[in-house]
Amino acid sequence: MALYEPKEATLNGIEGEGYAYVVDTYQGKAYRGVFFADEDADLGEAAGAEEPVSFEGTVYHKTTEGVEALDVTVTKTVNVSVGTRADFEVVAG
Repeated sequence: MALYEPKEATLNGIEGEGYAYVVDTYQGKAYRGVFFADEDADLGEAAGAEEPVSFEGTVYHKTTEGVEALDVTVTKTVNVSVGTRADFEVVAG
């Protein structure tokens, strides 16, 4: 797996750094991602949302990258040394 670089992004209107990347699953291609926000940001609303929230940032495809707006579901949030990390899955649309 390639190493991806977090770049400027927003998750549910909160500014931070993150990216989405493609993974191969038994059901085909899927996208997952990670987002980092500083200590003052509250990702609780995004993590507890019943509906998908918006992510806008870099998406790494197998051979290219670009900035895209995606609907995502936050699967986990964890406090880390730089603030809060949110893991997410892209909702197929």
